[in-house]
Amino acid sequence: MTPLPHFRTARSPSLLAASTALAALIPPLISHHAHAAGSADAISAMEKQIHAMQAQLATMKKHQAAENKRIRAELRAQRELIEADPYAPRARLTRSSLSTPSILASPTSGSSSSVDSFGIDSALLSPPRTASTPYGELTATPPAHPDLFSPLRRGQLQIGGIRITLGGYLEAATIWRSRYTGSDISTGYNAIPWGNSALHHMSEFRQTERQSRLSALVEGMLTKNIEADAYVETDFQGAGSASNSRQSNSYVLRTRNVYGELKDKADGLYLLGGQNWSLLTMFNKGMFARDEQVPLVIEAQYIPGFNWTRNSQIRLVKTFGAQERYAVGLSIENPSGVPGGKAYLRPGQTNTDRVSGTNVNNPDTYYATDPAPDLVAKIAADPGWGHYELTGIMRFFRNRTSTTGEGHNHTTIAGGGGGGMVLPLIDKKFYFQASGLVGTGLGRYGTSNLPDYTYNRNAAVTPLPEANVLVGFYGDPIASLRLYAYGGAETVMSRRGFDEGGSPYGYGSRNTVMSGCYTETSSACGASGNVRTVAQATGGFWYTAAKGDYGTLRVGGQYAHTYIQAFSGIGGKPHTDADMVLMSLRYMPFN
Repeated sequence: MTPLPHFRTARSPSLLAASTALAALIPPLISHHAHAAGSADAISAMEKQIHAMQAQLATMKKHQAAENKRIRAELRAQRELIEADPYAPRARLTRSSLSTPSILASPTSGSSSSVDSFGIDSALLSPPRTASTPYGELTATPPAHPDLFSPLRRGQLQIGGIRITLGGYLEAATIWRSRYTGSDISTGYNAIPWGNSALHHMSEFRQTERQSRLSALVEGMLTKNIEADAYVETDFQGAGSASNSRQSNSYVLRTRNVYGELKDKADGLYLLGGQNWSLLTMFNKGMFARDEQVPLVIEAQYIPGFNWTRNSQIRLVKTFGAQERYAVGLSIENPSGVPGGKAYLRPGQTNTDRVSGTNVNNPDTYYATDPAPDLVAKIAADPGWGHYELTGIMRFFRNRTSTTGEGHNHTTIAGGGGGGMVLPLIDKKFYFQASGLVGTGLGRYGTSNLPDYTYNRNAAVTPLPEANVLVGFYGDPIASLRLYAYGGAETVMSRRGFDEGGSPYGYGSRNTVMSGCYTETSSACGASGNVRTVAQATGGFWYTAAKGDYGTLRVGGQYAHTYIQAFSGIGGKPHTDADMVLMSLRYMPFN
C-alpha cells in the first residue's frame, strides 16, 4: 500500500471554541473558591461548576470523535485516489475530488513543489534517489543507504513492509574503432590486433543496445534492528549459442550483480553474500555496496588501471562512529587464476592448470584449478574532506605436473596491496581520483585481463609481478553537463621467461620472435602472448537533455586512445594501438 504524505493535525472550530471557554472559566473558579472555602454554599457551587465542566468535556469528546472520523474518511479517499493514479499532481486532490476539505501538510523537506490554497503539494511523490556516486547517477543504480520510512519516491513500490526500488536504463550506443577487434560495447583490449594481422588495417563500426540495464532493490526490516535487502542487476551482454549480429541478434540476459545483505546499523555491521563488485574496487565513500567509484565512461570494459571484478563473495564490513566515517572490511571471493606463457615440459610430462566447463559451467572457456578463494581486506576513511582507502589481497594458485603413474601439485601464494582516494577539489563541482595496486598475480583484477602467472623451469606456477594505476578528473561546469578525463595503465613489471633447447618458455622471454609484428600476414610475432603494458587516455561528457516526471534522457560521448606494448624479443619491442569513439543515448525511466 502506498504510504501517505505527512499530515498536520486538524482541529474542529467547535473544539477550539470549547477549549478557549474552558480555559477562561478556570481562573475565576479558582479565585472565587479560594475566598469561600469551607462554606456549604461554596461546595454546592463548586459541584455545579464541575458538573457543567463534565458536560462540556463530554461535548468536546463528541466533537473530537466526529472530527477524527472525518479526517480518517478524507485520508481514505486521498489514499484511494493516489493508488488509482500515483503520478497525478497533488493539485488534482481538490474539494471536487474529495468529500471534505484537504488537510495535507506543507511539502516534505527538500521538495521543490509548491502548495495550493488547500495546502496541497503540486508533486505527489518525492524525487527518486540513486546511489550517491557519479556512476550511480549515470546508471540509475538504487541507493546504498536505507530509505524505508520516508514517503514513496518515484520508481518505488510498497508491498506490505517490503519496499521495491526500480533502476536501470535503456541505451542506444554506437562504437567506432580504428582497429577491428570483433568486440561489442565491451572492448577486448587483449584482442586489439598487431600489425601482422589484416584486422590491424581495418576499422570497426557497431550499434548496440546490449548495455541496457535492469535492476531492482528489495528492502525490509527483518527484525527491529536488522534490515535485509536483496539486489538484482542484469544487462544483455551475454551470448548464447544462437546469438549473432546477422539477423535477429538474440543476445541474452546475463547476471551483473545478484546479492543479499543483512544490515545492523546500530552496531555498524554489514554482511553481504552473492555476486557483487569486488571489495578491491575503490569506493566513492565508505564501504557500502552500490557506492563503488566506477569510471564514468560509456565503454563497458571501463579503462586500463581500473581494478575490479564482479564475482561471488561473502563480505563483512564493520563501521565506526555515529556517522560511520571509518570502516574495515574482509571479503572471501571466488577465485579464477589467469595463466599465461608457455610451460616447459619434459618428455611424457603433462601440465594441468585448468579444466573446461562442465554441467552448468561454460564449456567454451576454462576454469582454473585454484585451491582456495581470494582474500581481500580493506580500510576506508571519510574524515570530512575526501575519501581514502588501503587494500590488501592474497591469492592462491595451483597446477599439477604428471607423468605416467605419478604427479606433483605445485601451489604458490601471491598478492599485493594498494589504495585510492577521491578528493573534492571544488566541492560538488570538480573532483580528483587516484588508485593503484602492486604485487604479484594481480592480472585478473585489471580490466585488460593480463595473466596472473606463468611457469618456471620445473613447470610450476610462478606469479607475475604487476602494477595498475588510474588517475582521473570529473566535474559539472553546469548542472546539466558532466565532463571526465582518465589516464590508466596496467603492466607486468619484469620478465619471468627463460630459454630451453633454443625455445622460449615462461612469460616475456627475450628469445621470443618479434621480427614480423609489423609485416602483414607474418607468423613471426609472439607479441600477443607476451604483452607488457596496456595504457589508455580517455575523456568524454554526459549531457542531461531532458528530465521530468517520467525519467531522464542523457547523451554521452567518449574518445579513447589505447597503447599496447610487448616485451622486447628477437626483432625488437613491438607495439600496437587503437582509437575509439563512442556515443550513447540513455533513457532512465525510474530516475
